[in-house]
Amino acid sequence: MKSKFDCLIIASQYSGAREVFDLLKENLITDTAPTILQNKAILKCKSAEETKNLKVGIFEFESLEELGQTDISECLLPQASVYLMLRNPVWRSFAAYRKNREEGTERSSFIEAVKWDSSPPEVGLGPQNTSYIIAGKYSEGIRSLLQQTQEHRLQILEFEELRRAPFDILLELKESLGLQFKHSPEEISLNLSKQKVAGRRLGIFRALRQNPAELDEETAKYVYYTYFKRDIEEVEELLSTSFTSWKFAGKALDGSYIANL
Repeated sequence: MKSKFDCLIIASQYSGAREVFDLLKENLITDTAPTILQNKAILKCKSAEETKNLKVGIFEFESLEELGQTDISECLLPQASVYLMLRNPVWRSFAAYRKNREEGTERSSFIEAVKWDSSPPEVGLGPQNTSYIIAGKYSEGIRSLLQQTQEHRLQILEFEELRRAPFDILLELKESLGLQFKHSPEEISLNLSKQKVAGRRLGIFRALRQNPAELDEETAKYVYYTYFKRDIEEVEELLSTSFTSWKFAGKALDGSYIANL
């Protein structure tokens, strides 16, 4: 029998699953140590009602298309909350690419890598199993998730908002689920602000030390219009929401402007 959850948080790789796990683990009262498996984590959080705990699951998929082969409804209690974490697919794909570059498994430029990544399998060229593009195609996975969670309210968390205002996301989860903080809200908010500043400083240090490849705007535009624009529009229609910050006003000037990262 599968575990039943009071809350399920779902994300594709590089979309914030690990960040939200750390956010909850560090700031909410938990009954036992978290259970960490290959692609999921389970937290038993202390409810505001002292007599019970709530089981929160965080599932990370390589691609949301895997939701078509996963029965999420079997994992949910009748009154469970379901959150889907989404990240701008252009930057999600670049984050995966950069991680592979750092690990030495990727040697192509970003633009060449995504071209091979999205080519038919019979082409047989370029890096294998990178899923830069397919993991950022959300519409089919979201359509499946909506069908599986008809009896539950599907709520959206944006990775960009998690990075910009982690305390707001934490407070939303804490209040909607009726959980308990380890410390006062003021202390937690201050600590998260300090972590954000420290993270920026560390990012600057790494940039100076390693000079990692960055995604320039023209390349981002090209990837957006070539691979993701139509899918993003379909996602907006499915969720009755807007992802304006993911979009670009104009196309890339010319293919020759695409940087070799």
